Amino acid sequence: MREEGFGTVELVILTAILIGLALLFRNFIVDYASDMLTRIQGVEINIENIGQ
Repeated sequence: MREEGFGTVELVILTAILIGLALLFRNFIVDYASDMLTRIQGVEINIENIGQ
């Protein structure tokens, strides 16, 4: 039996699973990313105090 296309089939299945999970958890991912961006934007860094 030939197994030349076996890697391609695995890649397609894994891609489909990842897309399905992304769609399933779409709202959670968007909310999490928005929250992280909001937190990052609220942080002020004073470069004079770095390393002290």
